[in-house]
Amino acid sequence: MKSSTPTSVSLNGVDNIGKTTNLTWLHRGMPGAQLVGTIDAWDSRWQEVASDDFAHWWFVSSSTAEHVELVMRSHAARRAGSGTFALEDRGLPMLRAVCAATSVIKDGLALDEALALVDRIAADHLPPPGPRREVHVLLRRSAVPAHEAAEALNREVGPVGERYRAYQRALAEIMLVQVERGDYDVVLDIAETAILDVQRLLRARLQEHGLCVLSLPRASLERLWMLAGMSESGKSTVGELLRSEHGVTRLKIGYLLEIAALRAGVSDPYQAWSEVEQAERLTEEILRFAASSKARTISVESAHRFKATAHLKRVWGDRCRVVFVAADLAVRVSRAAETTAQVRERDTIKFKRGAHRVADIADHILENSGPLSALKFGVKRLVTATGLRHTVPPTGWPAKQGRWLQEATEYLRDEQTALVLATGSTGSPQWRERWSDIDLLVVRNTLPLDWLRGAVGTLPAPQGVKVGVSAFTIGDIAALRIPPRVAQSLRRAADGFGVLYRRVDYRIPVPTRAHVDRLSRGELGLVAMTTRRLLATEHTDVRAVYKHLVLLAKILLRADGHHLDTAEDVLAAFAHHHPAAGCAPPSLDDLIRDPLDPEVGRRLTVATVRMLAYIDSLDHTARVNP
Repeated sequence: MKSSTPTSVSLNGVDNIGKTTNLTWLHRGMPGAQLVGTIDAWDSRWQEVASDDFAHWWFVSSSTAEHVELVMRSHAARRAGSGTFALEDRGLPMLRAVCAATSVIKDGLALDEALALVDRIAADHLPPPGPRREVHVLLRRSAVPAHEAAEALNREVGPVGERYRAYQRALAEIMLVQVERGDYDVVLDIAETAILDVQRLLRARLQEHGLCVLSLPRASLERLWMLAGMSESGKSTVGELLRSEHGVTRLKIGYLLEIAALRAGVSDPYQAWSEVEQAERLTEEILRFAASSKARTISVESAHRFKATAHLKRVWGDRCRVVFVAADLAVRVSRAAETTAQVRERDTIKFKRGAHRVADIADHILENSGPLSALKFGVKRLVTATGLRHTVPPTGWPAKQGRWLQEATEYLRDEQTALVLATGSTGSPQWRERWSDIDLLVVRNTLPLDWLRGAVGTLPAPQGVKVGVSAFTIGDIAALRIPPRVAQSLRRAADGFGVLYRRVDYRIPVPTRAHVDRLSRGELGLVAMTTRRLLATEHTDVRAVYKHLVLLAKILLRADGHHLDTAEDVLAAFAHHHPAAGCAPPSLDDLIRDPLDPEVGRRLTVATVRMLAYIDSLDHTARVNP
């Protein structure tokens, strides 16, 4: 605290908004604070009314005067028992709102009448004003009372009656009135914000009010993978694949909790802390590690405790992905250096912790009863597909080749077809007669041989134009098992370019620029090899060489962060950003006008040879000392 003035901080909001959860976590970040909790712990009469039909007493049998008297005297007792720095679960403004909302239901009063009645009764039971500073924080998902109440009711575990629904609506409306008249010092509109982000925001706002609150470590963690599963299911293998093949930092829950326990002076974190607290302490250690190491993606194994894992999902929100690795018992035993009985014994311990129930809340079930190759493909798809944006762009017919493209689309389309794209320059103003191909991309549920031969193999081409059809399954696209040109076509499709047909239930995944860059650099060796083969022939195919030259330039430019499509733009940008390459090919107009001109061919060959030599020199900045 920056002041010795006694202070109370309260957290308020409709039911199920996270008051208790956030207040408990906040308490650990406020040295010297006393968590005084809810008012029912401060008057024994609450136990008496709760022992019978509590809801009936609350809404029916008690008078408003009796109800308000118990609430306010309990608050007075809590305040009297509070130390210098108290954290209240529901402060005085919300207690007034609760009583007023109850009066609306019980007495049939209007909101303002109920508030006025509660204020009159409360005046006789509240402690006299003292030198205590009060900071009241309201959490709300919506400024619209009907929506706020609906969100609270949607989070109820079981069914609720109409009376309780009406109460929640009245409570939300009354708290809006309180906000408008300034009863709350801080209003946090949290919508669907993850608990971690609410906690950050809450601490920051309290710091603005001069309160001593420890900030959570700042980290730019993009993805947290929580790995779960029964004994010998392959969690460690998945963790190692994430580390070795996808650059994910691999951590262990046990180690992180040991560090947290040492930091807190606790000998056994599993005994000292609830699973909810374990999840929050684990979160803080992950944040500290990520902040110091600059890790962007982290995997943590093994998530054996159901409540802790469920709370971690709520804490991290969409950044956290729980992966349950599943395998048959016989397969798990075959992989273990143990007997079936020993594996079952370890499973029994995990069952007691709820490890098997994690599958019910997992974001992904990774089947690992098959070969290692299947697991590797599964992990790659997991990493690639998670977090990809999906879009539903409009379809349309390009001005160029529009009639033929429409006919071709109808020819290729059936109930299994999810997407037909015109790719490259097809249909665009950049398409050039006597030079450009027509390239189509087809995405289907499956690609059986009879369809490939009967549709793709028999597609009639326009006179004098080469047509290429690339076909992929939905699974290929989802896992990005595609070349970079297809990835770039999907990105262009998201902007509305080239979408000839999209099935109504199919949403197009949009690779990031980073995806396209990695895919492109992964193909650099193949493109360079093919380019050299083209150069090795006696009669240079200038069209093929030029296209490969442009492709090589695209790969380097994408690595630089420049994503261009048209050949002229690509080569101009390459000359600007890589002048040391000395790559000066003939113009596309020259190539189209006279592709057999020896001088044009020579200039293209020289430019391509220089490009290959330049690429070969780029990684020479890394030297190995003898």
